[in-house]
Amino acid sequence: MPRASSEPRGGGYTSFPYEFRAGQREAYEALRRALRSRRPICFQAPTGFGKTPVVLAALLDSGARVLWAVRTGTETDRPIEELKRFNRRGSPFLGISFRGKRDMCILARERLGGDLDYEDVSYFCNRNRDACPYYSRLGTARPPDEPMLYSEVLDLGRREGICPYYYQRAILKSMDVVAVSYNYVLSEDVSWTLRGALRFGDLYLVVDEAHNLQYAIMNLRSDSVTSETLERAKGELRALGEFPELERALDALDAAARAALGRRRETRVRLGDLVAASGIGGVLGEVGRLGERVRMARLERGERPRSSLWHLYRFLSESMDLAEEEGVAFFLSRTRNGYELERWDMRASEVLREIWGRFRGVVFMSGTLEPLDAFADVAGVEGCEEVRSSFRIDPANVRSYLVRGISTRGERLGEEMRRRYREVLVKFLTELSDRNVAVFSSSYRIQGEILKSLPDEILSRAYVEREGMSGEESRRLLESFKSAARSDRKGILFASASGRFSEGADFPGEELEAAAIVGVPFERPTLKVRTYISYYQRLYGRERGRYLAYVVPALRRAAQALGRVIRSESDRGVFLLADGRYARREYMSLLPEFVRANLSVVGYEEFLSADLRR
Repeated sequence: MPRASSEPRGGGYTSFPYEFRAGQREAYEALRRALRSRRPICFQAPTGFGKTPVVLAALLDSGARVLWAVRTGTETDRPIEELKRFNRRGSPFLGISFRGKRDMCILARERLGGDLDYEDVSYFCNRNRDACPYYSRLGTARPPDEPMLYSEVLDLGRREGICPYYYQRAILKSMDVVAVSYNYVLSEDVSWTLRGALRFGDLYLVVDEAHNLQYAIMNLRSDSVTSETLERAKGELRALGEFPELERALDALDAAARAALGRRRETRVRLGDLVAASGIGGVLGEVGRLGERVRMARLERGERPRSSLWHLYRFLSESMDLAEEEGVAFFLSRTRNGYELERWDMRASEVLREIWGRFRGVVFMSGTLEPLDAFADVAGVEGCEEVRSSFRIDPANVRSYLVRGISTRGERLGEEMRRRYREVLVKFLTELSDRNVAVFSSSYRIQGEILKSLPDEILSRAYVEREGMSGEESRRLLESFKSAARSDRKGILFASASGRFSEGADFPGEELEAAAIVGVPFERPTLKVRTYISYYQRLYGRERGRYLAYVVPALRRAAQALGRVIRSESDRGVFLLADGRYARREYMSLLPEFVRANLSVVGYEEFLSADLRR
C-alpha cells in the first residue's frame, strides 16, 4: 500500500495551503528550527491564529509522520479537514481521523442498538469477530488515495460491507497523519490498538489543547463505584443462584463503607481497611468470574453486555494494586441515593513523563500554556523548546474593565453583593445591547444566583447553559445564540467558565464581541480538592504546590472563556472582569495579553458611571 513521501521538502517550498497571515510564516519557520533540536516543543498561539495548519505544515515539510491527539473523538476530524486542503495544492499526504469501536462497529449497532459505550462494543466485537460478515470481507478493501474523515471511513464500510474499525487499523502504516482522542495516547488499555500497527518511536506526537493534560490523565486513571453498584451486583448474584458467601462479602463491604462515612458529606478512607473489614479480597476472583457469566448471558440475549459484578471486580482489582501509591487517594461521599466510593489518581507528571519518551518528538500546542514552567511541571515535560506567537491586536479594538468592590468569594453571595452584581451586569449588558455578549460565571451555583437577580428585559435575550445539558441541546442553544448576532435582537449567553462553551466553542467575528467573567473559576474546596492541593504541596512546596494545583487551572479557565471573543486581528472586544481578585499580580499575569492591553481598574461606583458605548 503506497504512502506519501517522507523526504523533507527543500527550496523554500511549504505545503501550507493558505496565504500566510501575520505571524504564521514566522511560527512555521520557528517550528521547523525547533524540530531540529529533537526537544519537546511548546507552541503557544491564540485561538483563531491557525495553529493546526501551521503545525501540520511544519511537521510534514520536515518529513515527519504525525499522531495528532485531541481531547475527544468528535474533534479528530479537524486536522484531517486541514490535510484535505493541503492536498488541493498537490501535496500527496494521507491521513485519517481514527475512531474507536463504539463509533465504528456496524454489527454492534445492528444487534444491540445505538446506546453503547466503548466497553460494551469492545466486548461484543471480541466475542463476535470470527463470525462477523464485515470483518470477513476486510481483504476486499482498497487503500485510500486521499485523507479520510471518520464519517467517510464509516460510509465506506457500509457501502462495501467491510468493517470500518479494522479497515482503519489496516491502513494506519500508510498514513502521514493519524488523528485520535487523548485516550489512545494516555491510556495503556487503549493505546495498544495503535501500537500494534504503528511504531510510536517513528512518530511526532502533537497534543492539541495541551493545557487540559493535567486533568485529562487524572480523570482517565480514576474510577468509582456506588452503593447502587453493590445493590445491582447482589441482584445479579440472586439471579445466578445461591452464593451466600459472596452476598455476605458485599453486605459487609456496604456496611464498612457506610460506617466509614457516618453522617459526614465526604471523607477520605483507606481502601485496605474496607477490603479487610468486608473480606471481599478473598472472594474477588469469584466476583469477576460471575460477572463475566452475566456479561455473556446478556450478550447472548442481544442486550448490552454489562455487569455490576464485573464493574465492582475491575474497580477493586485495579484499586488494590494502587492503594499504597503516593498520589492515589480514596474518598467516600454522600449521594442522593446512598454513597460513592471513588479512586482519585493525582499523579499527572509522573505518568505523563513516561509517555512522551515513547515518541520521536512531541509538540504541545494551546492558547493557554503560560506560565510555561507551570505547564512543564504538571505535564512531565523536560527541556521544552518554546515557540510563541500572537495576534497584533490594536489596543483601540479592545477595552477591559476590572471592577473592584465585587467578588464571588465565599459559599453564597450576600444581599449587598448580589445587588452590586445586578447593577454591574445590567449596565454592561444594556450598554452593549448592540452586540452578542457572553457572561461566564465561576460556577453554575453563582450563575443561578446571578440569573435570579436580573430583570426580565435582560433575561428575555438570554441563552442559558445548564449543568448536565446534553450535547444535542448544547448544539441547538449555541446555534440559536450565534444566529442572534445576525438579527436585530442580540443575544446574551450565560455559561459556566468550566462548561463546554468556555473552551472549544468558536465565535468568529460578530458572533461574540464582549464577555464578562463573574468570579474566579476555582474548584470548590471539597475534601478531594484539598487533598489534591496538599499532594502538590508535598511535591513542589507550599506556595508553588497551591499555585500549580489551584491557581493556574482556575485562571486558565478564565483565559479560555475570555478568549472566545478575539479570534483574529480584526476582531473587537469589550471585557468585564467582575471580581476584584483579578487585580492580584499572579492572577492578572495569567490572563490573555489582549485583555491586559487596554485595561481600566475601577471601583464599583466608578464603573457604573463609565461610558461603555464609546
